[in-house]
Amino acid sequence: MKRMRATTALWAMAILLSSAACSHNSVTDPSLTSTSSTTTAAAPTVTEQFNGTLPVGGFKFYSFNIAVNGTVNVTLNKVSGTNVPSTIQLGLGIGQPSGIDCTATVTATASSSFAAPQATGTFGPGLFCVRVFDVGNLAAPATFAISIAHP
Repeated sequence: MKRMRATTALWAMAILLSSAACSHNSVTDPSLTSTSSTTTAAAPTVTEQFNGTLPVGGFKFYSFNIAVNGTVNVTLNKVSGTNVPSTIQLGLGIGQPSGIDCTATVTATASSSFAAPQATGTFGPGLFCVRVFDVGNLAAPATFAISIAHP
């Protein structure tokens, strides 16, 4: 008899729990619905110029801040120097400063003969950098000019 009561009590509890679970409709409960938001990338509104002299086999970098999530465009505008053709290709990178270097997550090989942005990416707010580097083409130091457009 005790065993029958225990079994009946277990079944009653199971039915009670399952009916309680069924009575809650998570679709109409706004506290349980998930919403996803997509962040729109802001267009560049600021353009900064960076000029420097690139040593053979070396690099230079320039740091800048981004206030909002948005697009960063980097353009190699000019390369010159003794024994340096203006069409020589250099490396461009966009990333974050790391000590005395810039750890680039976006890289491209660029020539100043191409007027459109050669390196581009979408980044969130924070401190970023552009790295200009010799890809193995320089026989002498080169002066360069780049523009960095960002939000």
